[in-house]
Amino acid sequence: MKMTQVPILITWDIDPNACFTVAQKRESLQAALNLCRESGIAATFFFVAQEAILYPSQIAEMKQAGHTIGCHGLIHGDDEEYIRMTREEQRAHIEQATRLLEEVAAVPIQVFRSPRVKVSSVTLELLAECGYLADSSVCSQRLDLLSSNPINVGWLTAPRLPYHPNRNSAFRPGDLGILEIPISALMLPFISTTMYILGLRVAKALFRILYIEARRRGKPIVYLAHPEEFGPQSWPVFRWSDLSLKSLRTHGLMIRKHWNESDPESRLQMNRALFSYMATFPDVHFVTMREYILQGDWS
Repeated sequence: MKMTQVPILITWDIDPNACFTVAQKRESLQAALNLCRESGIAATFFFVAQEAILYPSQIAEMKQAGHTIGCHGLIHGDDEEYIRMTREEQRAHIEQATRLLEEVAAVPIQVFRSPRVKVSSVTLELLAECGYLADSSVCSQRLDLLSSNPINVGWLTAPRLPYHPNRNSAFRPGDLGILEIPISALMLPFISTTMYILGLRVAKALFRILYIEARRRGKPIVYLAHPEEFGPQSWPVFRWSDLSLKSLRTHGLMIRKHWNESDPESRLQMNRALFSYMATFPDVHFVTMREYILQGDWS
């Protein structure tokens, strides 16, 4: 893709959170929307389909502001694991989630991010069949020991530039009719949690490296955050079941949540400072995922 500007894709995953009231969920999402408006950013919001009905006014605002609305799975439950579900289960989840979201948002749903960013070649093939233009679940060259997707060998060898995936592997280029737009990483992922744990200076340093790469190779910079991070935080009490094979396989080490910056206002200010910092670099252009796809020549 030839582009004189450095495309930056700010992406938000709207997950279910049993600790939040409906009002708190709406307030957190509104905080993310307000931040995008103040920063002059057109972003991409990935909704869990069964949660989207809670946000009628926020979705209307997104459409008015030109944000892209995408799918983040059907329920985001422990069993919605796209690397383990059968083809039939995946198809049912994707089709139902797409239908629900399109009914609520009244726009075509064409971009996807899987729950806990776990995706397979079967998932991508089904998404292409359902009319999706792009997925953003792969995190190329991310080495992660603590997240819900620890030590993903496929990530370490996946292309860094957007690519059409292989029919036999989500992490190799091929001819599937869908574009994989990787979440940015350089061993450390370019996500909000990295900033909350290691600090704003580290997030800025990581961006500077990604920016140099983007200028040289035309690679987009994809940042991931969650609106719920701007709501009241309640850390889960340790349970021995958190160390079970099923829990570790699904959620990783939950203790990582205790290392985050815990104050929601501080989190909001850190993201505001990071967005402002990114905007000072030459040729930076904030775009939605749909805009990015439509601007490119992917033939």
